[in-house]
Amino acid sequence: MSKVRFVLITGFSGAGKSWALKCFEDLGFFAMDNLPPALIPKFAELCIQSEGKINRVALVCDIRGGELFSGLFDALDILEEEGFDYEILFLEATEEILVRRFKETRRRHPLLDRGNVIEAIKEEKKLLEDIRGKADLIMDTSNLVLSELKEKNLSFL
Repeated sequence: MSKVRFVLITGFSGAGKSWALKCFEDLGFFAMDNLPPALIPKFAELCIQSEGKINRVALVCDIRGGELFSGLFDALDILEEEGFDYEILFLEATEEILVRRFKETRRRHPLLDRGNVIEAIKEEKKLLEDIRGKADLIMDTSNLVLSELKEKNLSFL
């Protein structure tokens, strides 16, 4: 029904979601990072009301949202009930690569308060199992350089 193409980008912290979002933005998608799931249906309505001005959207929604992230399936159910189509791109990488990326960037894993980085990565994997199972495309970014990630995103389109 909807004439808006929605791509939900999610996956493991450190797997390249922000870079993937930039790639979609370069391709003409309206890009939004870290949108709370409860706002996704409202945002979809605004896109429809834009009368074609916003017709391709890429959203990153991930574990950074904390407790709000648990509402993702409810938000997706509302989209489906209202006739919106969406696709889910799930990015992942090996534990070894994720740990290395966190060390290189010196950024904290969003779940780091639950132990060390490896424990946080394992906890995140458990929390994301269900959304990973619903993904239209699962992309392992472990061995990809940034230009290859852009090419993979193009093939997703």
